[in-house]
Amino acid sequence: MTSSNPLHRHVAVMLEKAGRSEKAPIWDVASRLLSRPAGTQIEVNLGRISRISSAGQALFVPGKVLGSGIIDKKVVVGAFSFSSSARSKIESAGGSALSVEQFLKKYPKGSGVKLVE
Repeated sequence: MTSSNPLHRHVAVMLEKAGRSEKAPIWDVASRLLSRPAGTQIEVNLGRISRISSAGQALFVPGKVLGSGIIDKKVVVGAFSFSSSARSKIESAGGSALSVEQFLKKYPKGSGVKLVE
């Protein structure tokens, strides 16, 4: 693990443990992506999420969701962090913006979850 942020490390370990206990490889991949050095961490705009998702879909971003773009679909998005505008746009479209812990509780096996890089 190369991230020097203690919160990143904590969440990455949580994802890794979930991957092992639930036999869900998606969480192992998400843990590795979240553990990247700061300069290469994932940031995804809402416009991209809107383009690649369908209504009612669950998506996980192992990084930060930014508020640039328009989202008009009701989706469930889990991420390490959200900008305030991203969170409000997702919720105003009828979707949910969940923390990693909340998302893992809702989708422990990772079934039907799309990993967004």
